[in-house]
Amino acid sequence: MDISTPYRELVRDFLSTHKYQEADVDGAHFHYLLCGKGSTTLVLLVGGMGLSYMYMPYIKALESDYRILTFDYPYECTNNAKLADGISALLRYLNIEKGIFIGSSYGGYVAQIFARKYKEQTAGMCLFSTAGLSEKTISQLKARYEKIAPKLFWVLKHVPYSWLKPSMIRMCMRHAENVSKEEYAYIKNMFRYIYIDYTRELDIHMTELLFDLGNQMPCTADEFAYLKDRVLLILPENDDSFTPEMQKDLTDLMPECTIVEGIDSGHISTMIEVDRYVDEIRRFVDSV
Repeated sequence: MDISTPYRELVRDFLSTHKYQEADVDGAHFHYLLCGKGSTTLVLLVGGMGLSYMYMPYIKALESDYRILTFDYPYECTNNAKLADGISALLRYLNIEKGIFIGSSYGGYVAQIFARKYKEQTAGMCLFSTAGLSEKTISQLKARYEKIAPKLFWVLKHVPYSWLKPSMIRMCMRHAENVSKEEYAYIKNMFRYIYIDYTRELDIHMTELLFDLGNQMPCTADEFAYLKDRVLLILPENDDSFTPEMQKDLTDLMPECTIVEGIDSGHISTMIEVDRYVDEIRRFVDSV
Protein backbone atom coordinates (compact mmCIF):
# COMPACT_ATOMS: atom_id res chain seq x y z
CA MET A 1 0.00 0.00 0.00
CA ASP A 2 1.23 3.48 -0.88
CA ILE A 3 1.57 5.62 2.26
CA SER A 4 3.85 8.25 0.70
CA THR A 5 1.11 9.88 -1.40
CA PRO A 6 -1.06 12.49 0.39
CA TYR A 7 -4.39 10.96 1.38
CA ARG A 8 -6.26 13.70 -0.46
CA GLU A 9 -4.70 12.55 -3.73
CA LEU A 10 -5.42 8.89 -3.01
CA VAL A 11 -9.11 9.66 -2.49
CA ARG A 12 -9.29 11.92 -5.54
CA ASP A 13 -7.73 9.30 -7.80
CA PHE A 14 -9.93 6.54 -6.40
CA LEU A 15 -13.18 8.46 -6.83
CA SER A 16 -12.21 9.45 -10.38
CA THR A 17 -12.34 5.78 -11.40
CA HIS A 18 -14.93 4.41 -8.96
CA LYS A 19 -18.34 6.02 -9.28
CA TYR A 20 -20.75 5.83 -6.37
CA GLN A 21 -24.44 5.45 -7.11
CA GLU A 22 -27.60 6.38 -5.21
CA ALA A 23 -30.60 4.21 -4.42
CA ASP A 24 -33.70 4.61 -2.28
CA VAL A 25 -34.58 1.18 -0.92
CA ASP A 26 -37.38 0.53 1.56
CA GLY A 27 -37.23 4.08 2.89
CA ALA A 28 -33.42 4.23 3.21
CA HIS A 29 -31.17 6.25 0.91
CA PHE A 30 -27.99 4.36 0.04
CA HIS A 31 -24.82 5.98 -1.30
CA TYR A 32 -23.12 2.85 -2.59
CA LEU A 33 -20.32 1.52 -4.77
CA LEU A 34 -20.64 -1.71 -6.74
CA CYS A 35 -17.58 -2.69 -8.71
CA GLY A 36 -15.22 -5.51 -9.57
CA LYS A 37 -15.88 -8.85 -11.19
CA GLY A 38 -16.18 -12.47 -10.24
CA SER A 39 -18.74 -14.91 -8.91
CA THR A 40 -18.19 -14.01 -5.25
CA THR A 41 -19.48 -10.76 -3.77
CA LEU A 42 -17.62 -9.15 -0.88
CA VAL A 43 -19.74 -6.73 1.17
CA LEU A 44 -17.44 -4.26 2.93
CA LEU A 45 -18.84 -2.79 6.15
CA VAL A 46 -16.93 0.26 7.31
CA GLY A 47 -16.12 1.08 10.92
CA GLY A 48 -17.23 3.90 13.17
CA MET A 49 -16.22 6.77 10.88
CA GLY A 50 -19.03 5.68 8.52
CA LEU A 51 -17.12 6.61 5.34
CA SER A 52 -16.97 3.65 3.01
CA TYR A 53 -14.30 5.16 0.73
CA MET A 54 -11.85 4.38 3.55
CA TYR A 55 -11.90 0.84 2.13
CA MET A 56 -10.37 2.09 -1.12
CA PRO A 57 -7.02 0.23 -0.79
CA TYR A 58 -8.92 -3.02 -0.23
CA ILE A 59 -11.22 -2.37 -3.16
CA LYS A 60 -8.34 -1.65 -5.52
CA ALA A 61 -6.52 -4.78 -4.38
CA LEU A 62 -9.51 -7.13 -4.61
CA GLU A 63 -11.76 -5.90 -7.41
CA SER A 64 -9.91 -7.77 -10.14
CA ASP A 65 -11.15 -11.09 -8.76
CA TYR A 66 -14.24 -10.35 -6.69
CA ARG A 67 -17.39 -8.31 -7.01
CA ILE A 68 -17.39 -5.67 -4.29
CA LEU A 69 -20.22 -3.77 -2.65
CA THR A 70 -19.72 -1.05 -0.06
CA PHE A 71 -21.82 1.88 1.15
CA ASP A 72 -22.21 4.59 3.74
CA TYR A 73 -24.74 3.87 6.47
CA PRO A 74 -28.04 5.60 5.60
CA TYR A 75 -29.27 8.30 7.97
CA GLU A 76 -32.72 6.73 7.83
CA CYS A 77 -31.33 3.64 9.57
CA THR A 78 -31.38 5.09 13.08
CA ASN A 79 -30.53 1.83 14.84
CA ASN A 80 -28.69 -1.37 14.01
CA ALA A 81 -31.81 -3.45 13.43
CA LYS A 82 -32.98 -0.99 10.77
CA LEU A 83 -29.49 -0.95 9.29
CA ALA A 84 -29.45 -4.74 8.94
CA ASP A 85 -32.88 -4.62 7.30
CA GLY A 86 -31.69 -1.89 4.95
CA ILE A 87 -28.62 -3.86 3.91
CA SER A 88 -30.79 -6.91 3.19
CA ALA A 89 -33.08 -4.78 1.05
CA LEU A 90 -30.12 -3.29 -0.83
CA LEU A 91 -28.82 -6.76 -1.67
CA ARG A 92 -32.21 -7.72 -3.07
CA TYR A 93 -32.40 -4.44 -5.00
CA LEU A 94 -29.01 -5.18 -6.59
CA ASN A 95 -29.91 -8.84 -7.24
CA ILE A 96 -27.09 -10.07 -5.01
CA GLU A 97 -28.17 -13.44 -3.67
CA LYS A 98 -25.59 -13.57 -0.88
CA GLY A 99 -22.23 -12.18 0.06
CA ILE A 100 -19.22 -12.58 2.29
CA PHE A 101 -19.39 -9.76 4.81
CA ILE A 102 -16.14 -8.04 5.72
CA GLY A 103 -16.42 -5.78 8.75
CA SER A 104 -13.78 -3.93 10.73
CA SER A 105 -14.36 -2.45 14.20
CA TYR A 106 -18.02 -1.26 14.28
CA GLY A 107 -18.48 -2.91 10.89
CA GLY A 108 -17.72 -6.25 12.54
CA TYR A 109 -20.67 -5.74 14.86
CA VAL A 110 -22.89 -4.91 11.89
CA ALA A 111 -21.81 -8.12 10.17
CA GLN A 112 -22.81 -10.19 13.21
CA ILE A 113 -26.19 -8.48 13.54
CA PHE A 114 -26.86 -9.06 9.85
CA ALA A 115 -25.62 -12.68 9.76
CA ARG A 116 -27.76 -13.62 12.74
CA LYS A 117 -30.96 -12.37 11.07
CA TYR A 118 -30.28 -12.94 7.37
CA LYS A 119 -28.65 -16.35 7.16
CA GLU A 120 -29.87 -16.93 3.61
CA GLN A 121 -27.92 -13.88 2.39
CA THR A 122 -24.71 -14.59 4.32
CA ALA A 123 -22.07 -16.79 2.68
CA GLY A 124 -19.37 -16.02 5.25
CA MET A 125 -17.79 -13.34 7.43
CA CYS A 126 -14.37 -11.74 7.80
CA LEU A 127 -14.20 -9.81 11.08
CA PHE A 128 -11.27 -7.53 11.85
CA SER A 129 -10.32 -5.55 14.98
CA THR A 130 -13.70 -6.07 16.58
CA ALA A 131 -15.46 -8.03 19.33
CA GLY A 132 -18.34 -10.43 19.72
CA LEU A 133 -21.86 -9.37 20.60
CA SER A 134 -21.84 -11.70 23.59
CA GLU A 135 -23.84 -11.08 26.75
CA LYS A 136 -20.69 -10.00 28.58
CA THR A 137 -19.54 -7.59 25.88
CA ILE A 138 -22.98 -6.03 25.44
CA SER A 139 -23.19 -5.47 29.19
CA GLN A 140 -19.81 -3.75 29.11
CA LEU A 141 -20.82 -1.59 26.15
CA LYS A 142 -24.11 -0.65 27.76
CA ALA A 143 -22.45 0.30 31.04
CA ARG A 144 -19.85 2.40 29.23
CA TYR A 145 -22.25 4.17 26.87
CA GLU A 146 -24.95 4.89 29.47
CA LYS A 147 -22.46 6.96 31.43
CA ILE A 148 -21.21 9.10 28.59
CA ALA A 149 -24.12 9.22 26.13
CA PRO A 150 -26.07 12.22 27.52
CA LYS A 151 -22.98 14.42 27.85
CA LEU A 152 -21.55 13.42 24.50
CA PHE A 153 -24.78 14.04 22.60
CA TRP A 154 -25.13 17.44 24.27
CA VAL A 155 -21.61 18.37 23.17
CA LEU A 156 -22.15 17.10 19.62
CA LYS A 157 -25.39 19.02 19.26
CA HIS A 158 -24.45 22.32 20.91
CA VAL A 159 -20.71 22.99 20.71
CA PRO A 160 -19.54 24.49 17.39
CA TYR A 161 -18.39 21.46 15.46
CA SER A 162 -15.26 23.18 14.14
CA TRP A 163 -14.10 23.45 17.76
CA LEU A 164 -14.46 19.70 18.25
CA LYS A 165 -12.54 18.52 15.20
CA PRO A 166 -9.00 18.98 16.59
CA SER A 167 -9.95 16.93 19.66
CA MET A 168 -11.51 14.28 17.42
CA ILE A 169 -8.29 13.97 15.43
CA ARG A 170 -6.22 13.64 18.61
CA MET A 171 -8.56 10.91 19.86
CA CYS A 172 -8.21 9.02 16.57
CA MET A 173 -4.43 9.29 16.69
CA ARG A 174 -4.34 7.48 20.02
CA HIS A 175 -4.83 4.30 18.01
CA ALA A 176 -1.52 4.89 16.19
CA GLU A 177 0.94 4.37 19.03
CA ASN A 178 2.55 1.14 17.76
CA VAL A 179 3.45 2.24 14.25
CA SER A 180 6.47 3.63 12.42
CA LYS A 181 7.05 7.36 11.87
CA GLU A 182 6.03 7.02 8.23
CA GLU A 183 2.85 5.16 9.14
CA TYR A 184 2.03 7.68 11.85
CA ALA A 185 2.39 10.54 9.35
CA TYR A 186 0.11 8.72 6.89
CA ILE A 187 -2.60 8.11 9.51
CA LYS A 188 -2.44 11.71 10.73
CA ASN A 189 -2.72 13.00 7.18
CA MET A 190 -5.70 10.67 6.63
CA PHE A 191 -7.65 11.88 9.64
CA ARG A 192 -6.89 15.53 8.91
CA TYR A 193 -8.31 15.05 5.42
CA ILE A 194 -11.38 13.20 6.68
CA TYR A 195 -12.27 15.86 9.21
CA ILE A 196 -12.11 18.71 6.70
CA ASP A 197 -15.60 17.80 5.47
CA TYR A 198 -16.80 15.55 8.29
CA THR A 199 -20.16 16.82 9.51
CA ARG A 200 -21.96 17.10 12.80
CA GLU A 201 -24.88 15.20 11.28
CA LEU A 202 -22.71 12.22 10.36
CA ASP A 203 -20.99 12.21 13.74
CA ILE A 204 -24.31 12.15 15.58
CA HIS A 205 -25.63 9.42 13.28
CA MET A 206 -22.61 7.16 13.82
CA THR A 207 -22.64 7.81 17.56
CA GLU A 208 -26.30 6.78 17.73
CA LEU A 209 -25.50 3.53 15.93
CA LEU A 210 -22.54 2.82 18.21
CA PHE A 211 -24.54 3.47 21.37
CA ASP A 212 -27.36 1.27 20.07
CA LEU A 213 -25.02 -1.72 20.29
CA GLY A 214 -25.80 -1.78 23.99
CA ASN A 215 -29.46 -2.45 23.13
CA GLN A 216 -28.78 -5.63 21.12
CA MET A 217 -29.86 -9.09 22.17
CA PRO A 218 -26.72 -11.12 22.90
CA CYS A 219 -25.55 -13.44 20.14
CA THR A 220 -24.93 -17.13 20.79
CA ALA A 221 -22.64 -19.65 19.11
CA ASP A 222 -25.67 -21.64 17.95
CA GLU A 223 -26.81 -18.69 15.82
CA PHE A 224 -23.55 -18.81 13.84
CA ALA A 225 -23.20 -22.61 13.65
CA TYR A 226 -24.37 -22.50 10.03
CA LEU A 227 -21.14 -20.61 9.20
CA LYS A 228 -18.87 -23.46 10.26
CA ASP A 229 -15.49 -23.01 8.52
CA ARG A 230 -16.76 -19.81 6.87
CA VAL A 231 -15.58 -17.17 9.35
CA LEU A 232 -12.19 -15.43 9.33
CA LEU A 233 -11.07 -13.51 12.43
CA ILE A 234 -8.10 -11.15 12.51
CA LEU A 235 -7.84 -9.74 16.03
CA PRO A 236 -4.62 -7.74 16.45
CA GLU A 237 -2.67 -7.53 19.65
CA ASN A 238 -2.47 -4.21 21.51
CA ASP A 239 -5.97 -3.23 20.33
CA ASP A 240 -6.93 -0.37 22.63
CA SER A 241 -10.58 -0.56 21.53
CA PHE A 242 -11.18 -4.24 22.25
CA THR A 243 -9.68 -6.09 25.20
CA PRO A 244 -8.36 -9.66 24.90
CA GLU A 245 -11.43 -10.76 26.89
CA MET A 246 -13.76 -9.14 24.34
CA GLN A 247 -11.80 -10.75 21.51
CA LYS A 248 -12.09 -14.15 23.19
CA ASP A 249 -15.85 -13.69 23.45
CA LEU A 250 -15.87 -13.31 19.67
CA THR A 251 -13.79 -16.43 19.02
CA ASP A 252 -16.10 -18.37 21.34
CA LEU A 253 -19.10 -17.25 19.28
CA MET A 254 -17.59 -18.46 16.00
CA PRO A 255 -17.08 -22.23 16.18
CA GLU A 256 -14.39 -23.73 13.93
CA CYS A 257 -13.38 -20.36 12.53
CA THR A 258 -10.07 -19.35 10.98
CA ILE A 259 -8.02 -17.15 13.32
CA VAL A 260 -5.03 -15.12 12.13
CA GLU A 261 -2.50 -13.99 14.70
CA GLY A 262 0.79 -12.11 14.63
CA ILE A 263 -0.48 -8.58 13.96
CA ASP A 264 0.67 -6.22 16.72
CA SER A 265 -0.07 -2.72 15.42
CA GLY A 266 -3.34 -2.49 17.27
CA HIS A 267 -6.67 -1.09 16.17
CA ILE A 268 -5.18 0.91 13.33
CA SER A 269 -3.69 -2.19 11.69
CA THR A 270 -6.50 -2.44 9.12
CA MET A 271 -5.36 0.94 7.76
CA ILE A 272 -1.62 0.29 7.56
CA GLU A 273 -1.25 -3.48 7.06
CA VAL A 274 -3.60 -3.66 4.08
CA ASP A 275 -1.40 -6.07 2.11
CA ARG A 276 -1.42 -8.59 4.97
CA TYR A 277 -5.18 -8.34 5.38
CA VAL A 278 -5.77 -8.64 1.63
CA ASP A 279 -3.64 -11.78 1.47
CA GLU A 280 -5.63 -13.32 4.32
CA ILE A 281 -8.94 -12.34 2.71
CA ARG A 282 -7.94 -13.95 -0.58
CA ARG A 283 -6.73 -17.12 1.10
CA PHE A 284 -9.91 -17.41 3.12
CA VAL A 285 -12.44 -16.52 0.39
CA ASP A 286 -10.85 -18.89 -2.09
CA SER A 287 -11.19 -21.71 0.45
CA VAL A 288 -14.88 -21.14 1.23
